[in-house]
Amino acid sequence: MKYITCLLLSSSIVSSLIDVALGFQTPTLFPQVDKIQDGQSLLEVPYHKTRNINQSPSVMETKRRLAQEISIQIANDIAYGLVVAHDKQEIRYGTRMYRKVQTAINLLRRGAGLNGASRRSGVPRSVLDQLMQWGQQRPGASLYPIE
Repeated sequence: MKYITCLLLSSSIVSSLIDVALGFQTPTLFPQVDKIQDGQSLLEVPYHKTRNINQSPSVMETKRRLAQEISIQIANDIAYGLVVAHDKQEIRYGTRMYRKVQTAINLLRRGAGLNGASRRSGVPRSVLDQLMQWGQQRPGASLYPIE
C-alpha cells in the first residue's frame, strides 16, 4: 500500500514538472525552474556562482586572539604549578587558597588578564607568579610575555 501511494505521489510530481517545463502550467512548487527552449522535458537547475573571499582578520582581532592564547597558557602554567604546590605541601587541596587559585585559573581561561584575575579571585599576584614559575618547568611549557 505504501509503495502504491509513493508511486502515485511521485508520478504526480513528475507530471507537474513536465507541465511546468513545457509551459502548460505556471511553476508553483518550483518557482526557479527554467524552461528549455527546444521543448524537451529536461529541467535546468538554477546555478549561482559564489566566490570565497578570504578576509584577513583585523589587527584588533589578532591582538585579542593572541592575548586570549597567552591568557590560556598562563592558566595552564598556574594549574600545573598548583599541582606542584600541592606536592610540596605549600597549598593543600580543598583549602580556601586552593579554591581561590582555581577561580583565578577559570578567569584566565575566560580571557581575563593576570592582574584582573588576581584581583577578582583574591589571590596575591606574588602567589600566582610563583605558581607560574613552577608551572613553566613542565615539559611543553612555552615562554610568553607577562603583563
